[in-house]
Amino acid sequence: MTELLYQTDSYLKEFTATVSAVDEAARSIVLDRSAFYPGGGGQPCDYGQISADGVTYPVTSVKKAGADVLHFLGGEAPLPKVGTTVGGALDWQRRHNLMRTHTALHILCGVVFRDYGAQVTGGNMDPLEGRMDFEFETLRGELVGEIEAAVNREVAAAREVRVKILPR
Repeated sequence: MTELLYQTDSYLKEFTATVSAVDEAARSIVLDRSAFYPGGGGQPCDYGQISADGVTYPVTSVKKAGADVLHFLGGEAPLPKVGTTVGGALDWQRRHNLMRTHTALHILCGVVFRDYGAQVTGGNMDPLEGRMDFEFETLRGELVGEIEAAVNREVAAAREVRVKILPR
């Protein structure tokens, strides 16, 4: 089971952990704790690097598998063994850009639902760009400008962002 450090400190850039499982065929490892977000809900996973015993491995993908977080590692070096202490470092620029995009999409979704009652029907997110699809009964040319102005007002209001981890 991986302790999900990103849930309690989304600004954590580096961490240490212990390898708890290795899958040589998939070139993945499981750590006892991780700050790497595994992706989900339309948000991409984090990238970065993991270092162990003088070797630095690029983290090419991160996925959740039950209670574990799988870290897929690039490079040719043999993977670290179970019990090895490793250092993890996020690609901070990517993480921060995804955080900004994620927040912006939540603001957009909230404004569109509050002002128009339109539900989200799909979307996509990459660092500093995203798309949300909404179900509107009718569309008119001025709508985009109205939504943009309302979103900008919410951003200017600089509302407190609160995070609450709820049990499933």
